[in-house]
Amino acid sequence: MIVHPIHFSHNPEFKINLETDQIILRGSPEESAGVILRGTVSLTCKEHTKLKAVTLKFLGKTHVNWSDEVSGHQRHHKEERILIEHEWSFLPPTRKTYQLAEGHYEWDFELPLPSNLPETVDHDLGKVSYQLKAVAERPAFSMNYVDRRPVQVTRLVLPSTMELSQTILISNVWTDKLIYDVSLPRRIYSPDNVIPVTFEFSPLSSDLRIRSVACFLKEYTTFTTGEYHKTEGRVIKHLRDDHFPMPTTGRWTKTELLRIPAVESRHVKFDTTAGDLIKIKHKLKFTVSLINADGHVSELRAAIPIVIAAVAPEEDVNALPAYEDAWKSVPYDPSILSDLLASGGLSNASSQAEAEEHGDVLPWMGMDLTRVPSYSTAVRSSRLYSFSGPSLPTYDSLSLSGKVA
Repeated sequence: MIVHPIHFSHNPEFKINLETDQIILRGSPEESAGVILRGTVSLTCKEHTKLKAVTLKFLGKTHVNWSDEVSGHQRHHKEERILIEHEWSFLPPTRKTYQLAEGHYEWDFELPLPSNLPETVDHDLGKVSYQLKAVAERPAFSMNYVDRRPVQVTRLVLPSTMELSQTILISNVWTDKLIYDVSLPRRIYSPDNVIPVTFEFSPLSSDLRIRSVACFLKEYTTFTTGEYHKTEGRVIKHLRDDHFPMPTTGRWTKTELLRIPAVESRHVKFDTTAGDLIKIKHKLKFTVSLINADGHVSELRAAIPIVIAAVAPEEDVNALPAYEDAWKSVPYDPSILSDLLASGGLSNASSQAEAEEHGDVLPWMGMDLTRVPSYSTAVRSSRLYSFSGPSLPTYDSLSLSGKVA
């Protein structure tokens, strides 16, 4: 019996590399300037490799899927939509194969993302997800090289938003027995924040007593397919206070502190501002138990809509953007971003192979010499660099007019 040795090939390293996989949109869809998704696809061949094509696809989609029971019958609801789709072809498919020598290869990519993209959502009944998928297609009978990279889309509320500084107050008279005020210092809060809820009760009947006050932070997720809707509510935090002794002034005033769960606990989701199939909202609900003169217990119920969102640091908003980030101050316009890409104001996607040459490390190696450094970078640097050429537009032309010079 003749035994033939099996030769294992050295699989190359095929990866998607991103500047960041956390895409942050600053402000509402109307306020945001959009953002650029940037990265590279890298291939390290440890031996001579044959490929038919190298492609990359960015796909954002939303889908909902649930069942309802109507008159004893199950009704299934399902819908899926493509939010954004883009494909790059770094090595276009051909009849012949590409012969890649041993070495390292990189293909740059970038994509302007619009300001109205829905935020990432992960729920049992629906999702909003974004993913990059790179494929290095190999000849027949050989397994393709594939890499996937999820991308998280988050939206930050700007510090200038009025709801961050406006006090919320509800005031009413309950069944001619009690005047009540419930107030919050603002409407928008972030995970791990403490919400101070101030209650003021003025009884119109001297025999009325407060038994307890309960606060509930509820999250509502609404799923939509056509004319059908389904809303799921859940309590993500609650507290109860049973200590309300009779006041000497004839009026109860008390502030309850409700802490929102931290985002790391995954027990709270941000409010959504874009998207039609999935919407997430929050309400702060109150139940006040009252004991009447005859011992009968009554309940006063109220609710205040609030927003749970991440808030952009104020210094990030007030800081002068670096030259390469000047496009962020321009309202999102696909034609403007296309002009920037075409003019060189934003680096174009390209492919390159790194040669394995050994020599002295020069000061500019590893730098993108087509970009002017930001002011703060230039001040910190101990070297002087000179850039020339007509390919770069002026800073003012980007930040003031929003057009390419």
